[in-house]
Amino acid sequence: MTALPVAITRHHTGDDLQWLSPAPLWRAADVGPAASGITQPWIAELRTDSFVDEFLDTLAGVAGRSPADLAGMRPEVTAGSTDPSTPYRLFQPLSRRYYLLTASLACRRPGIPDHRLSPAENDRVFFVMRQIDSAGAEKGFVDGQWIPASSAAVLPGEQEHPMHPASVAAFAEPGTAAANLGMAKGSASSRTVFYGYIPVTSRDSLVPPLADPGTVLKDLQEDMPLPSPSEHPAIVELMGRVIDTWQQLRDSQTTISPPPEVDYPSLFMLLDLLDWLQTHLKTVFDAITQDAAIPENAAAAQALLDAIKGVQIPVTDPGPPSTTTPTDLDEVLDSLKGFLDLVGGADKAGPSTTYDLATATIPATWLEPAKTSTSPARPAGLAGLALAALNEVDDPYKVPPELLGLIKADPVAGSGIGQAGKNQAYVIRAVLSHEPCRPVLSAPTRAFELARALDADAPARPVLLQLPDINNLRKFDRGVAFEMPPSLRQMLDRVTPDLLKDKGLRPDPGLQLGMICSFSLQIIFLVAFIVMFIFLILLNIVFWWLPFLKICFPVPVRPSTPPGPTP
Repeated sequence: MTALPVAITRHHTGDDLQWLSPAPLWRAADVGPAASGITQPWIAELRTDSFVDEFLDTLAGVAGRSPADLAGMRPEVTAGSTDPSTPYRLFQPLSRRYYLLTASLACRRPGIPDHRLSPAENDRVFFVMRQIDSAGAEKGFVDGQWIPASSAAVLPGEQEHPMHPASVAAFAEPGTAAANLGMAKGSASSRTVFYGYIPVTSRDSLVPPLADPGTVLKDLQEDMPLPSPSEHPAIVELMGRVIDTWQQLRDSQTTISPPPEVDYPSLFMLLDLLDWLQTHLKTVFDAITQDAAIPENAAAAQALLDAIKGVQIPVTDPGPPSTTTPTDLDEVLDSLKGFLDLVGGADKAGPSTTYDLATATIPATWLEPAKTSTSPARPAGLAGLALAALNEVDDPYKVPPELLGLIKADPVAGSGIGQAGKNQAYVIRAVLSHEPCRPVLSAPTRAFELARALDADAPARPVLLQLPDINNLRKFDRGVAFEMPPSLRQMLDRVTPDLLKDKGLRPDPGLQLGMICSFSLQIIFLVAFIVMFIFLILLNIVFWWLPFLKICFPVPVRPSTPPGPTP
C-alpha cells in the first residue's frame, strides 16, 4: 500500500491572529467591533529608574499594585493639545521618563484567547519604529536611512526592537468584560502582555544627516531676509581662522603690557590663510605657490591676488646678523607652502624665519568683515575680496571635514509646539514573525515625538549634590590626579595674578619636566560651584535668570562648630 503524502501545515495563520491593546486595558466599552483603540498597542510612561520592576509588579498585582493601573500610565505631555490625534512627546531618561510599548497577541475567536508563542516553530515578537512623512505615509529605518514601508510587512533589514512576555495577574471584578475574558479576581489568569523598551535616547541616530548641507543652506538663504552679504561658510571660516585673530593680535600690542609674542600666532595665521586659499580658492593658491596665471574671466580672483601682493609683512631672518625685511604677503605665503602640514599638527620643525602680523602694513579696511560695497566691482578688505572671488566661480558651500555627518534637518521644537511642522512624528507597530507565514503587524500606536534632552517641557530630574563643609577642608583626601605634559606645565607656570592687571605672562621658565598633581574632589567641586555663581551673577544682567534658576530652603542641620581654626 502506497503511503499518501502528508501536508505539513502551521497550526495558525496570520488571519487567525491580531495584536490588540494590552489585556488589562480591556473594558466593556472598549471591546467589540466599534472599540476605540482596542487594536492599538499602548505606550506606557513610567517615572522611576526601576521602571521595569515597577511595570512587572503592576502586571503581577504585587506591592499594592493592580494590572488595571496600566491605564494610568498614559504619557503626560502631548505636542500641543489633548486631542487624541495629537502626538505624545516622549522625554529622555535624563528627565526620569521611560516608555514601554505594550500589547497583547490574541486569536480571533470567541473569548479572544492569547496566542502562545512556539519557539520550536521560530515564533518571535518585536516592534519596528516607523517615521511618518508629511503625507502621512510610513517609512522604516534600514541601514541608517528611512525608506517607504508597508503597513502589512517588515522591510528587509529594518531595525527591530525586542519585546518580552509578562504574565497578567487576575484582577477584574466579576461580571466585567475583563473578568469574562479570563482575568477574574480570585481565578488563575492566563493572559500575557508583551512589552518592549522604546529607545528615546536613539533620537539623534534616527535623524540622518543632510546629504548636501551647503545646497540646503544656500536655498534657505535665498528665501530669508538676511544681512547683505549673507553668511558664506567659507568667509565665516576665514574670519575665525585669520581675520579676527589677526585683529586681536594687533590690538594686543597696545592693550597688554608687556605685549604678547607675535612669532607663533603670526606663523599659524599665515599657514591658515594659505590652507584656506588651497581649500576654497585654488586658482589664487596656484597663482601664489606655482606662479600660475589667473583665468581671464576671474577678475575678482585677480583683485584678491593683487590685494595680497600689496600687504607687506616684516620677516626676520635670524642671521647672523639678524635682519628684518618688509616682504609682500604673496611671497611670504609662497615660502611657507612646504610647511602646510603644520596646520594639522605635524611634528616637524617650522621655518627659521619669523613673521610679525601685528605691525604688518595693511590697508585700513583689510581686516573688516565682508560688506556690501557701493561699487560691487571693488569690494574692500580681505573678507570682501575673498567673498567676491567665491561668488565669481559660484563656489558651492563646503562643509568642514570635522562637521561632516553632524548637520541634520532637525529643528528644535519649542514648548508646546511640537508636531505643528516643527518636529518629526513616529509610530510603532508590534510584529509577530512566524515563518513561513507572513508576519502579523499591529495597527500603529498613537503618534509620538522624541524630545531632545533639554526640551523646554521636559520634567526636571531631582538631583542632590552635597557641597563640602569648609570647616573640614584639610580632612578631604586628594584622590583626583592631573598629569601635565612639560609643554603645558611650562605655559601654566607663566600665568600669574598679574595677568589680570594687564601685565602679561611672566618670562618663559625654560625646559621643565612634566608634573602629576593630586587634588581633593570636594575642593574641585567647591571651586567649580563658586566659579559658576560668579558667572551667573555677571551674566544675570543679560539673561535675568537667577529668579528662575534656584529656589532655596534652610536645611534642618545644626551648624558645625569645630574646635580648631576655621577659614
